[in-house]
Parts: sequence; structure tokens; C-alpha cells
Amino acid sequence: MHVGKKTLSALMALTLTASLAACSASTPADTTHAATPSENLVQTSSTPSVDEEGAKRTEYPLTITTYNYNKEPVEYTFEKAPERVYAYAQDNIEILLSLGLADRIVAASGMDGEIAPELADEFAKIDYHEDTGVLSKEDLLALEPDFIAAWYSTFSDKRLGDVDFWHERSVGTYMALNSGCRGGSGTYQQTVADECQDILTLGMIFDVQDRAEALVAEIQGELDNISTYLADKDRLTVAVLEDEGGTYRVYGEDTLGGNVATSGGAELAVGKHGDNGNISAEDLIAANPDAIFMVWYNGYTVNDTDYAGEQVVELITENPAFASLDAVKNGRVFAINLNNVYCSGMRTLDGVLDFAQHLYPELYQ
Repeated sequence: MHVGKKTLSALMALTLTASLAACSASTPADTTHAATPSENLVQTSSTPSVDEEGAKRTEYPLTITTYNYNKEPVEYTFEKAPERVYAYAQDNIEILLSLGLADRIVAASGMDGEIAPELADEFAKIDYHEDTGVLSKEDLLALEPDFIAAWYSTFSDKRLGDVDFWHERSVGTYMALNSGCRGGSGTYQQTVADECQDILTLGMIFDVQDRAEALVAEIQGELDNISTYLADKDRLTVAVLEDEGGTYRVYGEDTLGGNVATSGGAELAVGKHGDNGNISAEDLIAANPDAIFMVWYNGYTVNDTDYAGEQVVELITENPAFASLDAVKNGRVFAINLNNVYCSGMRTLDGVLDFAQHLYPELYQ
């Protein structure tokens, strides 16, 4: 249907309500906040309608609210669906490909890992700049894009410049909500619902709403499954950590990683009540979580040793100081890829399943 200004607010709220309820239901009240929706990001003056096949449609002009490099909300109006897109980072690239938009992407860069296997054929169709981070402003201008899907950091002066430079040239922009555009770590809660809203907003911009809602519904279905299973059960406690060489970064309740964990049925043993500061080995021993998830990414090293991959668990299991931990004794130390817990996009479901399948394998037998 064509989505009007008032109708869209209701639509976005309706689409996300179940996800938010599931996140809240799977999260103990004393360990993390209930997931809450971001402000309505899409507004348009059009009126509701459907096409001949009953598919939802976007009517243009479509005005969205995104952010600038000062972390201030700014509006941009699309007169039509973008046709020449620059996609930066794993989440944006995989969302656009999942929405069937490979033919709109004129350039892409900035992935932290391999493309999702199910998207390999679509990925082969696009011009991916393998050895490039963010394209230079000059190179991107030469491609004549009309839309940039990227992260907050992409729009620094040293990279593409702030969004107003592009808006003045009729190039729309969208920053992934959990990429830092709304404030620094700990100033707001990052949620699975935000990742879903990125998908829905991009679906709205490109007039592929049904595809976007189907992708979100798949995430929602798993959240419902986990929430129902755990309704009368105690949750296992977890620590989601990144070894920084002597201390451990905590993915706490205000981070996406913490919200993915609780959505996957975990109770956070560390990083509660907005405390996302690093912890020591002694702090971890005192917390003694039922399970530990160690975050890694391509090129991840600790003290010049490569721990990118499953071997990251050895930072806990091979450390004699942690021999007394229940997670070590019970074989519950697991690796988790950063792409599944930070700006996760299409990998949000993978992240949720990383926790649920490891913590409650009986649910998936």
C-alpha cells in the first residue's frame, strides 16, 4: 500500500511491536532494559493504497529522518527509489542484496568477512572494492550515486564528508542506527529492533516493503520460539567479551551484543545496569557465568597472536586462571563473530541463534 505520514507511524510500530515484545519477554527485568523502538524514521505525505496484487507500495516523495555527523536528526526526501547506490559495510551490503537490489548497487566496500553463502550469487553481480575501506569522495562522485547506505563513521571529514554535502547534490543517505549516529556507547540502548528497523526503512526507500517485512518476520519467528520455550525456565547467565590484552571489553545491556544475547535467551552476568566498562580476570571469576561468548573479527589478534575464529575460545579455556569457571568446566565457552553482534543487519538472526543454540541445544533437536 502507499504509506501516508500517519499510516506509516502505525505500520512501523505494528511491524516492530511483536519483536519488541519478544525481546522484552526473553529478557529478565533486572538484567537489561526492554527493547524499545527508535523514533519513527520514515514519513511521507502519501495516502494508503495497494497495487493490483495487494502488495504494499511506497508512494513518493518519501521523506526519511536520518542523521548527520553531529549526531543530529536530519530529513531527506526521495522523489523516487534510488537507482545508483553505494553500500558500505557488511550489514548494508547484505540487507540490500537480501532485498533483491543487486542491480541498484554501483559500488560496495567495507565488509569485515565473507558474504553470507546464500547471497553469494547476488554478491557476484556487484562491483565490490576488495582492498578499499570507504571509497574516496572523488571516486564516489565519479560514480554519480543517488544514495549512500553506510555507517556514522563513513561521513567524517576524512572520509566522505558530512551528509549535507551529499544531500545538496541530490544524493540520499542512511546511517545504520546502531553504527553510532545517535550517540556514543552507553548513551542509548542498541537493540535487535533497531536492526529490524534498518531493514524496514531500506525496504520503504526502495519500495520493496513486502520483502523487508518478510525478512523481519523470520527474525520475529525465532524470537517468539525462544521466548515461548523459556517462558517457565530459568535463563543461563553469560558474559559476552572481547579480550583486549589483559582486560575484557564487555558487551553489556546497552550494546547490540548484549541485546542479541538476551533475545537469544541469556541473562547477562556482567554489563548490567548500563555498566559497559572493561572487566578484569578477577571480575570474570567473581561473576562466574554459566557460559562465555568470545567476540572475534577478521584480523583479530591479542598480543600479536591470531585469534580470528574458533581459536578465540582458547583465550579463556587455555588460561589456568580460569580453570575454576563453570563455563570452562562445563564446556560452555563459545566463539561469536563481531558481525553477529554489531551492526548485524541480516546476521541478527545468526547472532540470536548463536546464543540460543549453544545455551539451549534441546530446543533445536
